Amino acid sequence: MRSQDVIAKLRELREYALAQGAKAQIIWSAEDSHMVRYANSAVSLNSNENLTRLEVTVYGDRKKASSGLVVDYENMAGMKAAIDKAIGMLPFASPLSYQPTIASIPETSISEASYDPEIESLSNEEIVAFVNQATDGLETDDILLSGNFSAGVAEYATITTETPEVIYWRSSDVGITLVLASEKRKWEANAEQFVCRKSCLDAQELHDRLSWLVDLYNTRPEVRLPEGPYRVVLGPAAIAEYLNFLGYVGYSGGYVKRGFSMFKPEHVGQKVMSEHFTLMEDPSLRETFAMPVDAYGRRREKRAIFDKGVLTGFLWDQQAADEFGEEATGHDVANLSIELAGGDVDVTTIQEFADLPRDQDILYVPFLHYVNIVNPTEGLLTGVSRFGALYLKQDGTIELPYNVRFTERLNKVFGEKLVWLAKDTVPYGSSSHYYGRDPSATLVPALACFDNVNVEISNESF
Repeated sequence: MRSQDVIAKLRELREYALAQGAKAQIIWSAEDSHMVRYANSAVSLNSNENLTRLEVTVYGDRKKASSGLVVDYENMAGMKAAIDKAIGMLPFASPLSYQPTIASIPETSISEASYDPEIESLSNEEIVAFVNQATDGLETDDILLSGNFSAGVAEYATITTETPEVIYWRSSDVGITLVLASEKRKWEANAEQFVCRKSCLDAQELHDRLSWLVDLYNTRPEVRLPEGPYRVVLGPAAIAEYLNFLGYVGYSGGYVKRGFSMFKPEHVGQKVMSEHFTLMEDPSLRETFAMPVDAYGRRREKRAIFDKGVLTGFLWDQQAADEFGEEATGHDVANLSIELAGGDVDVTTIQEFADLPRDQDILYVPFLHYVNIVNPTEGLLTGVSRFGALYLKQDGTIELPYNVRFTERLNKVFGEKLVWLAKDTVPYGSSSHYYGRDPSATLVPALACFDNVNVEISNESF
């Protein structure tokens, strides 16, 4: 088994570190990544990377030093050199204000719930055939395809000199983003999928969305929306973008202590969001590439971070806990396993929603671009709509709005402005092999509705 081979290598490296008198943590990460990129309706990149990285952190008295390098899977001498380098750096490390904790892993854990060998064996022919099916009949001389199909396997393992036990995790993932854009009129429409199982890939679903949007963008009028408040329905990409930033300025214990959070310790136990807002952290969710055991060997449990709007507590990684004298909460993982619980509106696609009767105009925004923090202590974010926004008129017609900018507070968006959430949740995430494959996904309602969202800037063209 692959896991047993990696574990054996880490135990050999541990023995070497002990022989040098070091207190060390050794992190192994590997990837087998395949990306096919499209531009101008043709394959512009077809790459494959099979890499192994080793990171070694050596601990001393209120100091630590790290060394990382890309290594040959079989080159044990090169891996041991990384340990030597970290040991040599430790005397020159700047002192810390706290004593860092080195993990004492109690038992070996092997987690492969999100791994599918069928993704690992995906061929070029299968990928091209899938994209062709998803875009069949939609490209023209004016409407061109771009985007990417990224697939692969990521592997993570860690050991320390404290015990010979190992935390091992492996997952597979596919991330697809397909964009159809008009060269003449400059509009863009996209469709995305993020899965951990090959059987979850659905080219027809992508085709249904793209064909519906392309038909609208070819036949409906373009409009510049007046600035002011709107009822807004967000798609999964936009919802996930807001939730990702909430992880920083909403419930990170380290951000609270450093003064970069919208909440303070006294907010714990208080209702700070809408009663419709229940945000779970659930390590059993394989769609989020979850790690059921963190890097310190702590078994992780499902918990509500916000329970019907009530903030239940902050999350603490070990470094922040060490620095501020808090207790770590089992969140030394690459990515959290977040799910925003669905509501009671039985709708799963924008196509279905657009067919429903409506009592007012609604701005649909599937994707937010250039989102950034304006003021972390207010939870204030700004972002611009992009890719397939629609203006659903009360009379049943649909118009094509130019891009608009929102600047909103997260506790208002997910508080008094939250109207309803779709019942079903879908994964939205990232699948890339830039800087190391690190699959992540958040489970979010298929659609979410908000009231009085302010359009502060409205573009005059696409």
